[in-house]
Amino acid sequence: MNKKKRNDLTKFYIIIGFAIVIIIGYFLYSKYLDNYNYLKIDKTKNLVYTKSKEQFGNYYQYRPMVNLKDSIGEVINNDIDGYLDTFNKDNVCITYEYDLSGRILSLVLKVEDYSYVESANVLSFRSYNINLGTLEILSNDKVIDLFELNYEDIAISLNSKLNDYYNYLLDNNMIDNKCNYDCFMKSRNYTEGLDDVEYYIRDGKLVLFKPHINISSTDEKENLYDFEITN
Repeated sequence: MNKKKRNDLTKFYIIIGFAIVIIIGYFLYSKYLDNYNYLKIDKTKNLVYTKSKEQFGNYYQYRPMVNLKDSIGEVINNDIDGYLDTFNKDNVCITYEYDLSGRILSLVLKVEDYSYVESANVLSFRSYNINLGTLEILSNDKVIDLFELNYEDIAISLNSKLNDYYNYLLDNNMIDNKCNYDCFMKSRNYTEGLDDVEYYIRDGKLVLFKPHINISSTDEKENLYDFEITN
């Protein structure tokens, strides 16, 4: 092989090598961005993870940590602690759920308080929706704007879901047929309107959590905690 051919071959291998390095670098950088590692306090953990787990009597309390750097993570985590600290330790179960839909990270806290009524528990919720692209905690207005809805649309849909739930219980003899819809709403302490609703995004769908009293039942459908508003 003459010198010119060797030089050409060397240049070819150098170009191929650079191309491979660029492709691998792009792949690793994409993975880095997809996992939002550049936003995390701890890159070895998920965007939301369990900071502490405690047992009080028969109930566990899972306290989440939002794994985001700078002020946004501090603000949310302080609010989580402040909210959960308002509940008693005994007879209270605390869990959480989170979801990443596109660039929107959603977290909802679920508190089940069994200390009030026998065979029932009082459900309370708090949610957070964060745009990871802008590092903004989204207001309720901005959340529903994502779905091109308004509060009237949501109220109508929620009322329809509550009616469906009531009819399901009635049809399956899980509620006394003497208890009409108004009785159902009062017995579970459901309020009218959206003032106490928490908004959550799950799998790209808008979900509402509305505080109420949950009546214990052997049927899992009785334990309906949330209402999916969009398909």
